[in-house]
Amino acid sequence: MSISFGISSSDFFSQYQEKKPLLLKKALSVACFSWRDVNEIVARSDVVSHDFKLSLGGVLPKHKYTESYLDVGTLRHRLLKPVVYDYLKNGATLIANKIKNEPLVDRYARQIAEFTGRQVISSAYVAFGSKDSFRCHWDTRDVFAIQLIGRKRWIVYEPSLAFPLYTQQSKDYEQQYPCPATPYMDFILEAGDIFYLPLGWWHNPLPLGEATFHLAVGTFPAHAMEYLSWVFRQMPEFVEARQTFGGWEEDRKKIIAVAKCLNGYITDPGNYHRFMDEFVGSTRVDSALAMEVLGNPNCSSVPDHAGIRLCASKPLAVSDRYIIANGTKLNLDNQGVQLIRCIAKHPRISLATLITKFPETDSVKLRQLVTELCRQDVLELTHY
Repeated sequence: MSISFGISSSDFFSQYQEKKPLLLKKALSVACFSWRDVNEIVARSDVVSHDFKLSLGGVLPKHKYTESYLDVGTLRHRLLKPVVYDYLKNGATLIANKIKNEPLVDRYARQIAEFTGRQVISSAYVAFGSKDSFRCHWDTRDVFAIQLIGRKRWIVYEPSLAFPLYTQQSKDYEQQYPCPATPYMDFILEAGDIFYLPLGWWHNPLPLGEATFHLAVGTFPAHAMEYLSWVFRQMPEFVEARQTFGGWEEDRKKIIAVAKCLNGYITDPGNYHRFMDEFVGSTRVDSALAMEVLGNPNCSSVPDHAGIRLCASKPLAVSDRYIIANGTKLNLDNQGVQLIRCIAKHPRISLATLITKFPETDSVKLRQLVTELCRQDVLELTHY
């Protein structure tokens, strides 16, 4: 289930990320993915959540396709299957947003996160008709569309508003910033293909009257606006920012003083790195439980054949001497930097192989270190 991006992360960043779309043909094998997997993902979804939708000429009200019932005193909710089937037959699209704890989906999303170094959120789209789920629109995040079953036609247009923020939804701005008349791309996305679409690019994915299922993995980086918001939350530290206003002539001096302080604070690299550490520190990577290994008092070390992966999307920069993984900040010595970089470069590397890459390190100590980092949720066991 590995994705073949066909391009390095650095080349993707310099040539495509937030610049232009990228179509990756036959980027993954779909032989191990089936409608049984789709049905199970949908069955485990929270159908009353705002993140679960049926769309047919607009989002349908929940009461039209769900029911509530008491299950031994517990109020539960379920899909009205005959109703859902009818809507799908008539061209509706079923949408499940913010999918969590679905191993098949998480494997793809995790690879996108590792490739981009960003937080990710996954959504799923099911359709059988030929009607679009939404009209032509832009997204406020970069998206990787992963076609797993069937096909879909994508019509893509260049942005009319560059880098829209989350609050700048296309439906509210389409008159001021209309969609261009001439498409930039018009193509069929087939099973096994991946399409990268930067934020702000107009698009309309169209079902083709056949069974289709695709994932949309959105990526979420830190933005300049978030940095400014973070800086403003620090402003109460400054006397200049706490002064009251009374009139322009006097207040002008206060505003200039605040602007001077603000400029110095924003351009301080230390403050920038504090913000980025807090942003990365708030990120959580869903890692698999391994209670029979890491919670077992009779198991002193992870097995040598166990696969190991880093619980962080952001890789180490050249100058970094620490890693932040699932909220844990870990300071690193030279050997620690080499170890973490090796695991990040070779996700799912076995402990035995890792040991061979560090022949000068005591293998017993290395096993103990890796085991403890797994217990601390800094590293994850992928198979064992």
